[in-house]
Amino acid sequence: MSLHCVHACALNVNADESLGFDAFSAHAEQPVFVLCDGANSCPDSGVAARWLSQAMAQADTEHLSSQLMSTHTQMCEEFPNTGSTLLRVHAREQGLQLASLGDSFLWLFHKPWGGLAPWRCIDQMPRDVDGNGHPTQLVGSEVCNTLHTREHPPKGLYCAVLMSDGPGLLTPDQTLQARVSLLGRAEPSAADLDYLCHSLALAAQAAGCHDDISVAMVWLKYT
Repeated sequence: MSLHCVHACALNVNADESLGFDAFSAHAEQPVFVLCDGANSCPDSGVAARWLSQAMAQADTEHLSSQLMSTHTQMCEEFPNTGSTLLRVHAREQGLQLASLGDSFLWLFHKPWGGLAPWRCIDQMPRDVDGNGHPTQLVGSEVCNTLHTREHPPKGLYCAVLMSDGPGLLTPDQTLQARVSLLGRAEPSAADLDYLCHSLALAAQAAGCHDDISVAMVWLKYT
């Protein structure tokens, strides 16, 4: 089994990246990809989100839930009065692991039949929100109980799309499907994915999103 992987991220499109509250980290050797959205109401959230994304990019996937809770405890000590969402994609030879906590968005698309069939969304990770759309748990906050994880087999072409909640709420399914459908069977370049990420980010901006806008894409091929 061999694995090919390409990724890109449009980060904090609505803000200077040094001031935005979203963070993205990649551990290319694993490969692991993490997007975190810090709570905008807390001044330390941008720094905390970057710390969390880096820590979870290095985390032990086999014991991810316990690793997360240990990281959560440390984050509470290092960055009190803050909180962050977590999205994580780990592409392993034995399969693809998705993980989520908080109100950010993570979709997984698959292109079956050796890439001959159209892309279709096969999974969307749970979002932790109440009736008003507010997050019910965040890493580093008072409530951090459940890390959602899902496994997918090492089979064919995948594309994971990760978004902070601002653009995710303003991205219609048909818009997302149309962007992903621009990817063919051939391996895209990082510039190709960067273009698609920024296209989705700018579409959310045009739709009226005033939150930090971050979109990441991870293209994967198992052969």
